[in-house]
Amino acid sequence: MSRHYRKERLDELLFRELTTLIGYELSDPRLGDVAVKRVDVSKDLQTARVYITLLSDEGDEQAALAGLESAKGLIRAEIATRVQLRRVPDLVFRVDRSFLASQRIDAILDALPPVAAGDEGSGP
Repeated sequence: MSRHYRKERLDELLFRELTTLIGYELSDPRLGDVAVKRVDVSKDLQTARVYITLLSDEGDEQAALAGLESAKGLIRAEIATRVQLRRVPDLVFRVDRSFLASQRIDAILDALPPVAAGDEGSGP
């Protein structure tokens, strides 16, 4: 039970720190439109999958992942200085495409013609 609670706390703690580091403190231009969506630490607390999203359609996923991979050592070192952990988990970055998918769905729904008030109940 306590192991599960610790994992959830570590998920939240790493999420806050990574959001601050990636969003505000790293100066890599490839990370300009990158946002952290969620962090999922493995059960053994050794690996953390960091799900990111690109806030603009023009963003290059491969360039953003390359930027994060090149800054991984710096990010882990910063987390180690800010958070008191026995061991900082290894970071694995993944792209979460659900944000872009929801934007496409919203665009499709916005493009549909409006339904007239009298046509709602009628069917074939």
